[in-house]
Amino acid sequence: MLNINFYQLIDKELASILEKFKDDRFLKSVKGERSDDMRKSYALLIWFLEFYARKGNYQDYITDSASLPKQNNTADNNLEFSDSDASCDIVFDNKDSLGNTIFYVVQSKWNNSNKSNTEIPAGEIKKALNDFETIMRGDIQQVNPKLKKKLEQLNEHIKQNGEVKFIFLSLCRFNPKTNENIASFEAEHERTKILIIDLNRLKNDYIEKKIKKIDPENPLEKYHNPEEVKIDLQVERLNAKHGNYIKIEKPYDSYVFLIRPGILHDLFAKYGFYLFHRNVRNPLLKSDFNQEIEQTAIDNPAHFWYYNNGITAITYAPFPTIAKEAEKFILNGLQIINGAQTVYALYNAYQNASAANRAKMDSEILVTLRLLKSGGKDFDLNVTRFTNSQNPIQDRDFYANDPIQEELQQQSYTTKYWYEKRRGEFRINDMKDVLDTNGIKIIPNTLFAAIYLAFTLQEPTTLIAAFEFAQLNKKDLLFISHKDHKDGLYERIFNRQTNFYDMLSGYYAMDVLLTLHNKSFADAPDSNLFHLLALCRVAFAKYISLKISPDASVTTQIIKQYETGDVTAIKKIYLFITKFLKDKLPNSENEQQAVNRDDLHTKFLKNKTTFDRIKDELENSIIQVSDIDNLS
Repeated sequence: MLNINFYQLIDKELASILEKFKDDRFLKSVKGERSDDMRKSYALLIWFLEFYARKGNYQDYITDSASLPKQNNTADNNLEFSDSDASCDIVFDNKDSLGNTIFYVVQSKWNNSNKSNTEIPAGEIKKALNDFETIMRGDIQQVNPKLKKKLEQLNEHIKQNGEVKFIFLSLCRFNPKTNENIASFEAEHERTKILIIDLNRLKNDYIEKKIKKIDPENPLEKYHNPEEVKIDLQVERLNAKHGNYIKIEKPYDSYVFLIRPGILHDLFAKYGFYLFHRNVRNPLLKSDFNQEIEQTAIDNPAHFWYYNNGITAITYAPFPTIAKEAEKFILNGLQIINGAQTVYALYNAYQNASAANRAKMDSEILVTLRLLKSGGKDFDLNVTRFTNSQNPIQDRDFYANDPIQEELQQQSYTTKYWYEKRRGEFRINDMKDVLDTNGIKIIPNTLFAAIYLAFTLQEPTTLIAAFEFAQLNKKDLLFISHKDHKDGLYERIFNRQTNFYDMLSGYYAMDVLLTLHNKSFADAPDSNLFHLLALCRVAFAKYISLKISPDASVTTQIIKQYETGDVTAIKKIYLFITKFLKDKLPNSENEQQAVNRDDLHTKFLKNKTTFDRIKDELENSIIQVSDIDNLS
């Protein structure tokens, strides 16, 4: 989604907020040249609190309805506006998942649409840092008594070595040139963190929540990584003599326990979605499967154990020695690698239940917990793979949480072609109108990976071999590590050099090629066009080097031409390659039988030696710009 499109979407939501709260004291009283900007900043702050804090009544969250002093435009005890720059600040405290108090200072700065694709001016961030510095010193003047009291509490919190988070909220892109200023501020104030929430971060989180139905990381909360802390776990002992557990010692220590839903509720309340970081799936906010689990927990709690497979979790060395009578023990970190839906559904059912119903759940519901000691990354991944095998999982799903997959997807959100890293992760029904209006297309990473291997890495013959392997073995070598199969290609495709825009340029080039041959992307794996795609990059690089500059980027130029709607040069490149191949393919009778001259993308070029020879000849040939421009 282009930034301007997302900006327009948010701007409409801000307009709705302004209409909804039109009787708000501040909105009715603010006047002046920049009053519209101030109203939008106010609305953006409300939107931010509703989106992340999920608080419908923002006034209950940030204020106790103090009167509005005219001399400084202060709306409420925790909320203040600056008439000079149309920004607003709130100050409030919240407890993290471990019960520690954290103070938050949020500054909201609205900007108009023509700045949506620009970086936040460095001066704005520096000014915000100066404002934060003033707050840290307690030098704020001319505020109403209730805000003053909150600032005094903040100042005392700082003196007690409390943690503070300053959040700067803007509808522009982050400016990396300010990293040094931010680092300097944080170095000066060691218990203070600066978080810049820009348009891209908002867009990523919006997609996660609205389209994927997954809760994004909340900047107004702090969850501790359960892999890095000690975890208190309580298990159920129904039979003191036998202990109700199974212990496995070789090759990896493992236990099977029974636990109650209240324990799972407390774990999720403390650590949130970080519990599932190693899982191939994140639990959906809403799904029929989740609702069935919740319904069973509420209506038939005694039947829950019989209907549910339980959960599988990994902990880390040193693995505890657990006596068979023990009901509580401490784990060295925890990750739930199977059963995320079960945990999340039970959390919701328990969270929304009355005290009486919670007691009933805890007395009747049992959940099986398989607790394994980590055997290292490869072992843990295989456990995840096989414990999820009863469901339709693809090879690519096991890498969905790989940081490089996350990064590629986030890069794709700046375009109209979104990178799908896990099948079905975009729950598009509720947001279909938004996607259609903005021309968003969901492209599986399997297709992007295939195109990247042929186009950017110049290995079409390797790709075709991988396709043939997949047809025979139902395994996708593009998403299998070389550690698990000698021909696995995952690390060759996905590494530090991989970026989404190279993939996108290849996708665009492939789209032009398929159109020329009256085919679609659904036909791509069987089309034998990938060798032509690879040669296109070679010829296109030579062409733009002569026509534009020796440093011209293939990726940049293909994206530019495709998105402006003029793909004439790309089409002519393919015509040139077709002519080049007709001149270069061998003419011996046996080889001629293997070559269909009316369809040059044939089995002949699946031979790596032959492809490499022709590619070398193309790279070493002398090409004039007119050789391509004059084609028709």
